[in-house]
Amino acid sequence: MAWRLAVVGITFFLLAKQLALNFKKKRAESDEDEDVVDYNFLTVAAKEADMAMRKEEGGPFGAVIVRDGEIVAQAHNEVLKQKDPTAHAEIVAIQKACKKLGKIELSDCVIYSSCEPCPMSFAAMYLARLPRLVYGAQAEAAHDLGFDSSHIADAIRGTSQFQKTNCTVKRIVHPEVCKVFWKNRTKVRIY
Repeated sequence: MAWRLAVVGITFFLLAKQLALNFKKKRAESDEDEDVVDYNFLTVAAKEADMAMRKEEGGPFGAVIVRDGEIVAQAHNEVLKQKDPTAHAEIVAIQKACKKLGKIELSDCVIYSSCEPCPMSFAAMYLARLPRLVYGAQAEAAHDLGFDSSHIADAIRGTSQFQKTNCTVKRIVHPEVCKVFWKNRTKVRIY
């Protein structure tokens, strides 16, 4: 296992070095180039991820939300700090951005994440109506560190090969639940 992590680490280092050289070359060509802008904001997300590790507040995950070229919110994983399994970097950043902008949809923003988001964080991005996501590491990098949320749907169904859950899932068609949905069908305010 240790040799796999070493190989993955060396591979990421060499890839990052090559990407940095490529982006430096592009930066010289055009400061307004979208790739350069994305690279720069992703660098901020990477610094947030590093901060999470240095402060021992959560895993190596950081996120930045940008509107019109300006950072609206930035955050890192705070699962350990908050003792909250939902305090992922993307979710904390979305909460901060919504509070700062005074709205619950971020359709005029872009989110940058140090790693491909888990299903929960991606769902939060979807609900916030973020139209664009730029991320660095693939989910496999998080998986290699011991983080794995790629099989949550399968875990719920009990069909996962990798991730098992002790949570029993049961659905009951309950008349009171049906009544609440039916009674309020015309009163719902879509958000």
